Amino acid sequence: MSTHGTTINTRDTAGATLVNHWQRGVPVYREPVVTPTLLFFAALAVLGLTLAIARLFSPLGPFSGMNDVYAWGIWKSFNVLTLTALGSGPLAVGMAAWVFNRQKLHVVMRTALVSGFLFYSTGLIALGFDVGRPWNFWNIILPWRWNSESAMLEVSVCMPLYCAVFLLFENVPLILERVYYTGSDATRATLHRVAPFLRRIYPFMITGAYVLPLMHQSSLGGLMLLAGDKIHPLWQTPFLPLLYLLAAVLCGFGFVTFLLLTASLRYSRTLDMDVLGELGNLLSGACCLFLAVRCGDLVWRGQLHSAFALDEMSLLFLCETVLILIPAIALRSRAVRETPRTLLRMATLACLGGLLFRFVPTTIAFAPAPNAVYFPNLPELLMTVGYISLGIVGFALAVKYFAVLPGEIKDWNYMFRLARQRRG
Repeated sequence: MSTHGTTINTRDTAGATLVNHWQRGVPVYREPVVTPTLLFFAALAVLGLTLAIARLFSPLGPFSGMNDVYAWGIWKSFNVLTLTALGSGPLAVGMAAWVFNRQKLHVVMRTALVSGFLFYSTGLIALGFDVGRPWNFWNIILPWRWNSESAMLEVSVCMPLYCAVFLLFENVPLILERVYYTGSDATRATLHRVAPFLRRIYPFMITGAYVLPLMHQSSLGGLMLLAGDKIHPLWQTPFLPLLYLLAAVLCGFGFVTFLLLTASLRYSRTLDMDVLGELGNLLSGACCLFLAVRCGDLVWRGQLHSAFALDEMSLLFLCETVLILIPAIALRSRAVRETPRTLLRMATLACLGGLLFRFVPTTIAFAPAPNAVYFPNLPELLMTVGYISLGIVGFALAVKYFAVLPGEIKDWNYMFRLARQRRG
């Protein structure tokens, strides 16, 4: 799935010359696996999961600020409806690389795939603890038990199927690659026999890996249509499924860009600004398309005046719009796209704007009853932080054991064996 990167010369904001060359994924082998940062996030993950397990054996009241009016809390609105947008990197980058033939992006597909799998996995874990009777979750594998009139059916089928089958399959090469380079001759011979079968089914798995997220990302927006006038008119629109999908795409491009830049900084990796600049260009296009649909929808529904009413909802809308508008305009400049520090800032703004759009109609702009109030209590927040920390720990371990981050390497076999020797 990888292609050769290109060597380019560019300059950062301090004027220093950067010589970059990304060839393919390379494991981080110069650092110990266990670090103080890893232990910190691992502790947060353990705390969050401990509270989640305790919630299963306790009444819901002590663990949530939900009430009879707000029947869902931050677990769904943030963990499932919002954070899954950051897990859309495989969809966004994959569609660009495979469907629109942006060949240079193949080199960052592994970063997108691993981050996407971790976000979806933690989201599904959160959903498992969130549902009222998680022990009945197995009914999803029995089609005759499905409620065909439920708006959640498509989401509940597509998300687990996408994560546990198609997205997991796309990450299998990382695991098999490590096994190949660190295993015995017998292991390598077995993998050679398995490889033809994997190649034959790969096109079908790729198709499912794009169709399913397209379905459930839009369905998450369609779910909010059921709330009717309980959602503020600035967000309640028949175009909500399309807008939720477009927000997921821009968050996918933005988060992969953010992740590549921060990981390269953290692990002292060289940068290939040709590839990163391509991501920035696509991010700008996704932001422009989202804003065009968003503003066109307001004009079509006659709600443009609400955007400039300067009340609380109007200011929230303007904040969300500005967060996406700035990178949409700034990233049209090649100089901005090829300046790492500025590109990182633009990717961060785009992600924040996309996440805010997907979060607001589920909670802030959602008024199910007059004077009803919901705010997550401390256990809810700690569980959410724990799920996010679990994903961070998973990514930190993945980049050290597997070839996730792109880089330059001359002796692939030596690199994996060195990583194995240093880690036992």
